Amino acid sequence: RREIVFFSSSRHTSQQRSPFNIRTEFLGSTYSVFLAGKACRWQLMSRCSPRYVQPALRTVHTKTIIEAQATETAVSEVRVRFAPSPTGHLHVGGARTALFNWLFARRKGGKFILRVEDTDVARSTRESEEAVLRDLKWLGLEWDEGPDVGGPCGPYRQSERFDIYREYADKLVEAGHAFPCFCTEETLEAKRKQAEDEKRPPHYDGTCRHLSAEERQRRIAAGEPHTYRFKVPEGQGRIVINDLIRGEVGWDTEQVLGDFILLRSSGMPVYNFCV
Repeated sequence: RREIVFFSSSRHTSQQRSPFNIRTEFLGSTYSVFLAGKACRWQLMSRCSPRYVQPALRTVHTKTIIEAQATETAVSEVRVRFAPSPTGHLHVGGARTALFNWLFARRKGGKFILRVEDTDVARSTRESEEAVLRDLKWLGLEWDEGPDVGGPCGPYRQSERFDIYREYADKLVEAGHAFPCFCTEETLEAKRKQAEDEKRPPHYDGTCRHLSAEERQRRIAAGEPHTYRFKVPEGQGRIVINDLIRGEVGWDTEQVLGDFILLRSSGMPVYNFCV
């Protein structure tokens, strides 16, 4: 039995299943793992995928310790990402995450990648982006790919990746998993207020969910503004997961989630779709 130590921040959010069967996010969006004295980092949606089997977990102050039977598998080139939001100054927690990513990439001969998450159009500014990059350089961190140095997987600003996310939104529509929504903000706001007055969860009521393909195409061709929403499966009931930190956690998909937005009417993808 080997001991694996996660040094975690105070923020724990349910995300994607990791190879440790933990649905929890550490260090922003990155797991830091120390196995038998050797560091290995797991980035969500990366290719660094060591395999561990059914760990038993206990928490000790600021670090989480997992004991597991471990078998290491071959990994491709290490690629770690730091993704700041240019809506203000660099936060100390973000600086820590960037430092851990940089250290791991340098130790493993991998790539440290910087991608700017400027999906919040109202608050994101180029001045904030420049300030974040300047602060990272002041810390002595240099990136191999990013908005100012380029790289093979660009663009490195989310605002410049519209076509990529639109392509995948279209694929979801074709597969029946998403749909265009023509409801105006005024209409949605009136429905939200009505739901609050009636003490109901203020989620989308599915007005445009069942429009025919012909009507959708007609309204799109007419230039009617629209968003794209994910079609949450009907009758799904309650989704329950076993989080090793929080225990059993569940959501009523239709009452809590609703058909959430993937792309805004401006074409900007929402954070949860593109990250």
